[in-house]
Amino acid sequence: MTTTREAPQSVRARRYPALRYPLAALGGFALSAALTAPLSPDLRLTVGGWAMIAVYAAYGAFLTRTDLQERRLPDTLTLTLAAILTGAVLALALTAGAGTEAIAAISGAIGLAILLAAIGLAGQVGFGDVKLALSVGLLTGWHTWYLPFVAIALAYVLAFPHAITAAILKSRGRDTHDLPFGPYLLAAGAIVAIAAIVPS
Repeated sequence: MTTTREAPQSVRARRYPALRYPLAALGGFALSAALTAPLSPDLRLTVGGWAMIAVYAAYGAFLTRTDLQERRLPDTLTLTLAAILTGAVLALALTAGAGTEAIAAISGAIGLAILLAAIGLAGQVGFGDVKLALSVGLLTGWHTWYLPFVAIALAYVLAFPHAITAAILKSRGRDTHDLPFGPYLLAAGAIVAIAAIVPS
């Protein structure tokens, strides 16, 4: 009689791609809860916020490289990051009593994604950027509801010199690549989140 062993979670996630994101959210929840629950109440929000920035930065490095090299932001990175941050936000809502912050973060993620989707319909950004906006909204909205929109404004400010340079080169007949917006959006989210957390 043969026996079968249960496939590891990573194998199951590859075999059933739909499992990837619930597992990522569960992992983010478990890690955030394990990290913050033992801490004193006044430290939980600060440590949780920095932990989310660290995860965001790690994924952001891969996303930036991919967007610069391939001009795309793959779902396996953007949606996994969003799932992890969602799990972390929900865990902090429980361990730190931060229900209001969690609602602001999730609302910011949805609002920013809707805004970028509208911009995307006009052909100004790709839909990989729309999915990335979920993570930017979660990270920055955690601090207050309007920071996701500050982040998108900052992203355009950061991208402006690149856009102007590309337009000048194009007017002179030089070949220019499409402007990858992902790196600027990632940088803006990190800058806004760090600026929000440092004073506290």
